[in-house]
Amino acid sequence: MGALLPSGPRVAGVLARQMALERAGPVLELGAGTGTITRGLIAGGCPPERLVLVESEAELAAHLRQHYPRTRLIRGDARKIDALLAQAGIGRLATVISTLPIKWFPLEEQRAVVMPCLRQLGPRGYFVQITNAPTAPVDARQLRINAARVDAVWLHFLPVQVWRFWLD
Repeated sequence: MGALLPSGPRVAGVLARQMALERAGPVLELGAGTGTITRGLIAGGCPPERLVLVESEAELAAHLRQHYPRTRLIRGDARKIDALLAQAGIGRLATVISTLPIKWFPLEEQRAVVMPCLRQLGPRGYFVQITNAPTAPVDARQLRINAARVDAVWLHFLPVQVWRFWLD
């Protein structure tokens, strides 16, 4: 919500193309906010029942519950995703889609978000992250994970970059 260039339908469509719906498990959306990306993921073919939304803000979580009642909502801080997924009984993920401002998290907080998700994703599973920054949103070298910029959506004068992160 405080993004320089907030996500819209074009960004949501690009993120929807990153989903690996052929893989087992739910699609996890981190920082679901107002549901703009959620709407795009559903329009992109993800059944609402397969979406797990993580949102920390109470008002936004209430909005998501009202507008996306068939999704599973976890209200909590994504930096505690390991515990949140364990409490929810989620042991496998198909894809992770994140719009968190993770670029600005300290390394240990990046690790706390990304590494549990990658473990739940397993081989060939992608943690997908957007950023308005000109560089990678996650310090892949420090985390010892793979990274690739896979797309960009130009909004006004800046691109919203889409990155994938994965384990070998």
